Amino acid sequence: MSLSNLLLEIAYAAGNQSSQQQAPAGATALALLAQFIPLILMFVVLYLLIIVPQRRREKQFREMINSLIVGDEIVTNAGIIGKIVNIKDDILTIEVGADRVKLKIYKWAVKEVLKKAEPKD
Repeated sequence: MSLSNLLLEIAYAAGNQSSQQQAPAGATALALLAQFIPLILMFVVLYLLIIVPQRRREKQFREMINSLIVGDEIVTNAGIIGKIVNIKDDILTIEVGADRVKLKIYKWAVKEVLKKAEPKD
């Protein structure tokens, strides 16, 4: 008897046993669900540990960018410290250094606000 015939007989015997000892449909569905529970739990943990905090940081960043006003002292992503002198759409003009050099930067380049200016009413 060859190896392939032996493997076919084993597979056929296993198929006959499973058809003779069939579990109820509810038990099969429950077993299938039990296999997916660890996978579902992994996705929930991933969502709670990575996605939720990232969304919170993005929301805080958007709020900070939208609350910028003329007179705020900021730090850019490049480490440049300056004072906002003009805001036009998504571009800020900042003054830096003792020479009061003016630089234009995008709002998204702001890393943090050092000092908030008093809003003028």
